[in-house]
Amino acid sequence: MPKVHIVGGDYSINNMFLRRGWNVTNFIDETIDLIQFTGGADVDPSYYGETKHPRTYSDPKRDAYEANVYNEWVGKLPMAGICRGGQFLNVMNGGKMWQHVNNHTISHYHEAFDILSEQPLFVTSTHHQMMIPADHGKVILTADICTRRESADIVVEGPSTDVEAVIYSDTLSLCFQPHPEYVSINHECQDLYFKYIDRLLM
Repeated sequence: MPKVHIVGGDYSINNMFLRRGWNVTNFIDETIDLIQFTGGADVDPSYYGETKHPRTYSDPKRDAYEANVYNEWVGKLPMAGICRGGQFLNVMNGGKMWQHVNNHTISHYHEAFDILSEQPLFVTSTHHQMMIPADHGKVILTADICTRRESADIVVEGPSTDVEAVIYSDTLSLCFQPHPEYVSINHECQDLYFKYIDRLLM
């Protein structure tokens, strides 16, 4: 039975892993299989060298704690992140963020495209920021519903490819913006998340 530590704890993610047959641990050591980061407040833009957008809300204590976890275990254990957790891992791997985007803070599904299988599917979306991967990150899931992207100083209007998931193979970091814990165990969004973990991290 694989073992996961959920950083900070999260009831829905905890239950998702349990239903999938994982053992959820309250510790991190060399015997676990995955460190899982969860959703929540925005990553402070000081971590990627930018000033704060008016719609960015960060939690400095959480950023500092999770950065310590990342720095202690990077290269030693696989890591995955959902929503803010994925954005956090993207930033820790040298990526940046669009600090405010439209059309992704919604309460229903939207279509995305899995690059690895070359198949469309439906995923959840409740984030208002979006990843800008570093050069060594590989984009593996995209969408095309955003029409406005903002940083503290730049506004870009018009459609382009939305980055929904990135893998950093050199650090075994999976960054996933949708919420697989919000759907049923047999939903394609949750299936995709665990396929990514199995194929790219294990």
